[in-house]
Amino acid sequence: MRPIVAVWRGDGPVQVVPPCGRCREFIRQIHPANIDTEVVLGPRRTTSLRALLPETDWPSPLS
Repeated sequence: MRPIVAVWRGDGPVQVVPPCGRCREFIRQIHPANIDTEVVLGPRRTTSLRALLPETDWPSPLS
Protein backbone atom coordinates (compact mmCIF):
# COMPACT_ATOMS: atom_id res chain seq x y z
CA MET A 1 0.00 0.00 0.00
CA ARG A 2 1.29 3.44 -0.85
CA PRO A 3 1.24 6.42 1.49
CA ILE A 4 -1.04 9.40 0.89
CA VAL A 5 -0.39 13.08 1.47
CA ALA A 6 -2.66 16.13 1.62
CA VAL A 7 -1.24 19.53 0.73
CA TRP A 8 -2.36 23.14 1.00
CA ARG A 9 -1.05 26.21 -0.72
CA GLY A 10 -1.91 29.64 0.54
CA ASP A 11 0.11 32.72 -0.34
CA GLY A 12 3.37 30.94 0.43
CA PRO A 13 4.92 27.56 -0.28
CA VAL A 14 3.00 24.30 -0.42
CA GLN A 15 2.45 22.81 3.05
CA VAL A 16 1.72 19.22 4.08
CA VAL A 17 -1.46 19.06 6.19
CA PRO A 18 -3.45 16.19 7.70
CA PRO A 19 -6.46 15.25 5.56
CA CYS A 20 -9.72 16.73 6.83
CA GLY A 21 -12.27 14.58 8.63
CA ARG A 22 -14.47 14.14 5.56
CA CYS A 23 -11.51 13.04 3.47
CA ARG A 24 -10.38 10.61 6.18
CA GLU A 25 -13.81 9.02 6.34
CA PHE A 26 -14.15 8.91 2.54
CA ILE A 27 -10.77 7.17 2.17
CA ARG A 28 -11.86 4.63 4.79
CA GLN A 29 -15.17 3.97 3.03
CA ILE A 30 -13.60 3.37 -0.40
CA HIS A 31 -12.04 0.08 0.72
CA PRO A 32 -11.71 -1.58 4.16
CA ALA A 33 -7.94 -2.07 3.71
CA ASN A 34 -7.46 1.71 3.49
CA ILE A 35 -7.78 1.94 7.28
CA ASP A 36 -4.09 1.04 7.54
CA THR A 37 -2.93 3.48 4.85
CA GLU A 38 0.13 5.48 5.86
CA VAL A 39 -0.64 9.23 5.99
CA VAL A 40 2.25 11.67 5.55
CA LEU A 41 2.07 14.48 8.12
CA GLY A 42 5.43 16.10 7.46
CA PRO A 43 8.95 15.52 6.17
CA ARG A 44 9.73 12.82 8.75
CA ARG A 45 6.33 12.23 10.30
CA THR A 46 3.68 9.67 9.32
CA THR A 47 0.80 7.83 10.95
CA SER A 48 -1.92 5.42 9.90
CA LEU A 49 -5.38 6.51 8.85
CA ARG A 50 -6.65 4.33 11.72
CA ALA A 51 -4.82 6.57 14.21
CA LEU A 52 -6.39 9.71 12.72
CA LEU A 53 -9.97 8.44 12.95
CA PRO A 54 -11.70 8.54 16.35
CA GLU A 55 -13.80 5.38 15.73
CA THR A 56 -12.67 2.85 13.13
CA ASP A 57 -15.20 0.04 13.62
CA TRP A 58 -18.52 0.11 11.83
CA PRO A 59 -21.38 0.23 14.34
CA SER A 60 -23.56 -2.82 14.91
CA PRO A 61 -27.03 -2.73 13.34
CA LEU A 62 -29.83 -1.58 15.61
CA SER A 63 -32.27 -4.31 16.56
